[in-house]
Amino acid sequence: MECQENLLGAHSILPGLARAAATVGLIPNLAKLFTAARRVGVRIYYCTDERRPDGFGFARNTMVAMRMVGDTDGSGGHGPVMAEIAPQPEDVVFRREQGLTGYYATGLDAYLRNTGVTTVIITGVSLNIAVIGTAIEAMNRGYTVIVPDDCVASDPPEYAETAMRYTMRNIAFIVPSRTITECWAVVSALGNGTQGGSVGYA
Repeated sequence: MECQENLLGAHSILPGLARAAATVGLIPNLAKLFTAARRVGVRIYYCTDERRPDGFGFARNTMVAMRMVGDTDGSGGHGPVMAEIAPQPEDVVFRREQGLTGYYATGLDAYLRNTGVTTVIITGVSLNIAVIGTAIEAMNRGYTVIVPDDCVASDPPEYAETAMRYTMRNIAFIVPSRTITECWAVVSALGNGTQGGSVGYA
């Protein structure tokens, strides 16, 4: 979810979130997770927050939406995915223009169902809204949800522990990303394919 330059880069419009992500090592952790996923054939889906450069048609109906539109770099409130985890040709990218979660106004659910996915691993930012919202939407649609606790971030950073303990653990399985990559390593060693799996921002 939304690991983009305008959010997590040097000139973030949400500097508190960028600092929190840096503190937990979000991008390096995601880079390792994505490398391991691609190695065993697990598909990565990106959900980016993007809109028209002039902001036309964008719903400014929340405080966070108004802050997002308020950037000054001419990007219209969006930026490229962080270079360290940039999408590869085999990945799927959903450019969401409206809403705050991975399933809203995207083709995510159709892609997952059409490819037989039953489990999703949700990562990225922020745990405040997009990650939790996407996890709830996935659970409501019948998917098993996994959230690696070292691959998400919130602002303020201390909110992450509360959100994971009292909300996320009731709708998702929470594990460190190392546990996921170790499971994939075992599967790979056994020679079993994992096509149909899913990992990514949503």
